[in-house]
Amino acid sequence: MVLKVGILGGANIANKISRAINSIPDVAQVIVVGSREASKAAAFIERNKLVHATPVAGYDAVLDFPGVEAVYIPLPTALHVEWVQKAASRGLHIVLEKPIAIEDEHVDAIVKAAADANVVLFDGTMWMHHPRTAAMEAALQEIGPVWDVDSAFTFKGSADFLENNVRVKADGDPLGALGDVGWYCVRAILWAYDFTPPTHVAAHHGALFNEAGVPLNIAATLLFPGGRKARFLAAFDTVFTSKLEVYGDRGSLRLRDFVIPTAEHEASFVVATANGLADGDTRIATVEETRTVRNAVTQEAALWQRFAREIEAVRAGGRAPEYWPRIAALTERVLSAVLASARQGCALLPFEHRA
Repeated sequence: MVLKVGILGGANIANKISRAINSIPDVAQVIVVGSREASKAAAFIERNKLVHATPVAGYDAVLDFPGVEAVYIPLPTALHVEWVQKAASRGLHIVLEKPIAIEDEHVDAIVKAAADANVVLFDGTMWMHHPRTAAMEAALQEIGPVWDVDSAFTFKGSADFLENNVRVKADGDPLGALGDVGWYCVRAILWAYDFTPPTHVAAHHGALFNEAGVPLNIAATLLFPGGRKARFLAAFDTVFTSKLEVYGDRGSLRLRDFVIPTAEHEASFVVATANGLADGDTRIATVEETRTVRNAVTQEAALWQRFAREIEAVRAGGRAPEYWPRIAALTERVLSAVLASARQGCALLPFEHRA
């Protein structure tokens, strides 16, 4: 059964998602797009060649559109609670763009709404669904146990971006770079530690905020049980970087394109073993292997394939999976803790985990 999808709004990232859904017509199909003005929805539909979609005015019209079964919500974060609750109350399954919320209470409300309605809730962390990620999980067993993780996702926004983009607006996406690009870094760290919550977090000195108090450049250290640790950098004012490095007892794993692969249909990562120096410390003896994974569909399409499979399980009488909302909530709460640390003079704060 082809999943019938509605899109709320025409955010830039929705263009990529529309393209992904169009590439898997046997899995999903966009049938309605809503914007504040129907003409804007129509322009979005034409631009993305959504030949089966109808433009409507307003987001409620998407939720009430005949036949819609799931919605993609790429709205500003400040609007997420309202529209997740409305969608869930209608029994619609949800892909929610990250960050999913702006504070812990909103996270609770979003997760509860989906659970109470037994609807599938995914966040938009696309790299989690790339087959490279499964290959890297296997590699972690080779290099582990993991003791340290380092991640960075940054780009240099234009003057217009830093002034006008919703991601720097306190009333739209108040987590700024922390929520937008830092989300991926924190998710990668948690993934490397099998979603074990940290024990403490500390923002680094030197974080940059705009006049509205939105973070534009922020870094932090996360401490985990047993002396394990991680660091990340998220920034809107730094040259493009998308790196993930994981260090274990027996080796390391690294990649420089962990959020968006260099190529759409193949992606690589490097595993290093036999680490160290040799011949009287005159040469590096580390052995490195580049591993390449090929994928038939893009990681965005792979997300929607998995989302559709989870929905089929619910249709067959099952419960919506708790795993995806759980890791989304954990990611969001770590971000909130980092922001709290930054606003408290970069204090080392205990992380209060809520299951």
